[in-house]
Amino acid sequence: MTLLAIGILLFLLTHLIPTMPVLRNRIANGMGAMTYKAVFSLVSVAGVALIIYGFGQAPHVPGYDMPAWGVYLPLIAMPLSFILVIAAYVPCNIKRVTRHPMTLGILLWAGSHLVASPYAASGLLFGSFALYAAFNLVGQVARPQPTRPDPQPRARDYTVVAIGLGVTVVMILAHHILFGVSAMPYVFGEAGQVTLPN
Repeated sequence: MTLLAIGILLFLLTHLIPTMPVLRNRIANGMGAMTYKAVFSLVSVAGVALIIYGFGQAPHVPGYDMPAWGVYLPLIAMPLSFILVIAAYVPCNIKRVTRHPMTLGILLWAGSHLVASPYAASGLLFGSFALYAAFNLVGQVARPQPTRPDPQPRARDYTVVAIGLGVTVVMILAHHILFGVSAMPYVFGEAGQVTLPN
């Protein structure tokens, strides 16, 4: 799990720096704004690549006891997570209400998956991102809040919700292909095939 840990460290460190404006400005001023952005992007991409590869190579070593209901939690949390993440990029009233939809979406994704998989690599990955999201959310709330965006047409909210639900359905069907694990093992087999009663 060494590569996974290095990838998580690279990704989270680069994303923690923007949460500390004094440190971020000091680094950006020292390197130059364009160089800072380029290095930030390269390190982030390297972190993501190492996370994906490292997680795929990590052994399935049991790390903790999963609650019996844990396997169902992502099915409830992920539609909300996708809706929130999409709302972060699309002007809508969801963003006006939640203020920090991206961070909330990451927290739902990481927290729900943390209790849905008992493996050590899963605990490292999702636990790290859950802690990052929680830390970031506290920092966002503590800082002076930006002006709340103007009200948006309800149609935009409906569009964001529809897209989020659509992405959820696609992810459920493709989860075993992308990550090697069924998103609904109580309905689908581990290979992604529907489990029919005898």
